[in-house]
Amino acid sequence: MKTLPFFLLTLALMPISVWSKTSSQNKFAEHKHNINLSVGYGVPSILRLYLKQNTNRQELMVSGYGPLMAKLDYMISNRFSVGVNASYSYTQLAWMDDGYDPAIHGNRPYEYGIRASELSGTIRGNYHYLRRSKFDAYAGFGFGYGRVSLSTYTLAPMNQFYVRYNFPRPYSGEITTGLRYFPINRVGIYTELGIGKSWLLFNHFIPEALIQMGVTVKFL
Repeated sequence: MKTLPFFLLTLALMPISVWSKTSSQNKFAEHKHNINLSVGYGVPSILRLYLKQNTNRQELMVSGYGPLMAKLDYMISNRFSVGVNASYSYTQLAWMDDGYDPAIHGNRPYEYGIRASELSGTIRGNYHYLRRSKFDAYAGFGFGYGRVSLSTYTLAPMNQFYVRYNFPRPYSGEITTGLRYFPINRVGIYTELGIGKSWLLFNHFIPEALIQMGVTVKFL
């Protein structure tokens, strides 16, 4: 019968133990088993910036968007997380050149151009070096592969063409430090500094997204 009081005492202390563990975890914005989904935008696009600064806008029109960023990571411990990242960019180059117009039986300027899209995916690891109740600072790196697709086009009605090119699969990498801020429990914002996306294609290294900002949603 002596075991009965001990059993009852253990049963009574269990909620206190669970509460204590949960309370300890809740002191920090991130802890073991958390899952984070983040979406954001990276600037600048080094490729588009280079083209804009080294070409005449009257000769070559440069437009596009991205990199658009999506990240999913899992806290394997209170200090380390692993995840997968994806990014997408679109770039368009356009210029005017003569093309035949049957309505006037002669040539007039038409738009010609190049469209390029870039998609990459990496596996990434992070170390969370500063943990607070609403802040989480981390640094990490990732490595993976990408896909670059390029096509040419014209709007001239009599000599329309569309040619699509596929490049060898480039390597993609990233190395950044970042900060998450959670003003409410499960929804926050993030920013990262560093090389958010890079390409190694034909022995050329092209960095992108030196600054990122976006929204983070936390699960568990």
